Amino acid sequence: MAVSFTRKRLYRVGSRPLERAVDDVKQLAEAVWFRGYRPTQAELERLRGVMPREDFQRALCVLELLSQYPVCRRDTARHLQQLTRLFHRELLGNDETPTQGRYSPSERWGLSDATAPLRKALLPLQTRNHADSTGRRHGLSC
Repeated sequence: MAVSFTRKRLYRVGSRPLERAVDDVKQLAEAVWFRGYRPTQAELERLRGVMPREDFQRALCVLELLSQYPVCRRDTARHLQQLTRLFHRELLGNDETPTQGRYSPSERWGLSDATAPLRKALLPLQTRNHADSTGRRHGLSC
């Protein structure tokens, strides 16, 4: 998947409420989890320059959400979490990420979007069977 296509997908994910962006989020998850897509800080800065603030926050919320799944490679998850913390601090003034248990990334990003439909849609992609069928390394790889 070309980076520019993935950047466009990230833009599309942020440009509408999450419950209406499920297919785009699934495609972004495939890119992050199985194709090695890792947005750079410069790439996200460019995206920030062309998106309304709430849309950009929504895109960051999705990246943070994707980093929480075990199927996300550890180095990729760490990278995404560092980027989202950086932007969270810049946009919202703090970077207090809950360290235990599940939390709602949408609430943390000040969004009213529901993430339950995304979590449900991502379930089939995060199984070991699906992850192994991609033929790529992933967070569940031995």
